[in-house]
Amino acid sequence: MKRWLILKANYVIDVILWDGLTSYTYPFPHDTMMEDPTGEAVGIGDWYESTEGVYYRPLETPPDFPPA
Repeated sequence: MKRWLILKANYVIDVILWDGLTSYTYPFPHDTMMEDPTGEAVGIGDWYESTEGVYYRPLETPPDFPPA
């Protein structure tokens, strides 16, 4: 199993384990699913800067964090 990150508005809103091969559809609204490139360093609430390909961890919950 691999770790997959569920992103909405560039924030990680969930982390799931999935083999990446079997049919699966994430049940809630989201923008994208991507395999965790770090192994286990990325978590819910982290922000993905796509232009840099880097995840950032905010010190507090940002005001624009998407609702679940």
